[in-house]
Amino acid sequence: MDIVLVALTGLLLGALLNLIIIRLPREQGFGGWPRCTRCGQPLAWWQVLPLIGWLTQGGRARCCGQRLDALYPLVDLITAATLVLLYLQHHLSISMVYGSVVAAVLIVTGAIDWQHRLIYTLPTLSATLAATAVAFVVPFHSVLNALAGLLIAGILFVIFYVLARALFPAHRAPFGLGDVYLGMFIGAALGLTNLPGALLYGMLLAGAFSAILMILRRFGKRDTPQYISYGTFLCIGALIYLIIWGLAGPRPFS
Repeated sequence: MDIVLVALTGLLLGALLNLIIIRLPREQGFGGWPRCTRCGQPLAWWQVLPLIGWLTQGGRARCCGQRLDALYPLVDLITAATLVLLYLQHHLSISMVYGSVVAAVLIVTGAIDWQHRLIYTLPTLSATLAATAVAFVVPFHSVLNALAGLLIAGILFVIFYVLARALFPAHRAPFGLGDVYLGMFIGAALGLTNLPGALLYGMLLAGAFSAILMILRRFGKRDTPQYISYGTFLCIGALIYLIIWGLAGPRPFS
């Protein structure tokens, strides 16, 4: 029963995260009844239900017939699964609450970057400061660990940013300042002790996806994107690391 309640809570949280993902890039307020992302018509109550609303419509908006983005039910599923896995690992504790909030930031940031190639400065830096401020109450974490992770990630990602600007002077660089701020958040949220592993997961995922795109272009898929949303893969990598290892990090087999 506990797992079911946690999963339902995760679905509800996923619906809230989707509201942020939809409205923040459109500079809309967070009040008011949800509307169709395609035609703007107010949604029926059952269309708002997390996951169920998308499935019952068959992936197409009932009001206008246009295809709905599959990202939104995916956010519902990922959020619910994340909360369940964190609960199984930490039970109802400070570690679970902290991990859930960090996961929520990663999910929202990764989804918006995937859709719009955009990482917001103020929300990301605010989350970084908040993660640093509360680190002293989180098991296997500390303010010093958060500050060290923030600093090292910031230096590393500034180097990446400068290199990207130098390598792509005439084009939009595939690595922006938003990625620097995201790296700082990951460093603060997970700490220096977990930063290498979290970044490694994200970089491996980004590299694998880039290789797939290169193969597709090689075989004539001309509509293949030239650049990837790098921040999305950093978020996925950090989320996977958090779920598997937590802030305690990899532990030797006993």
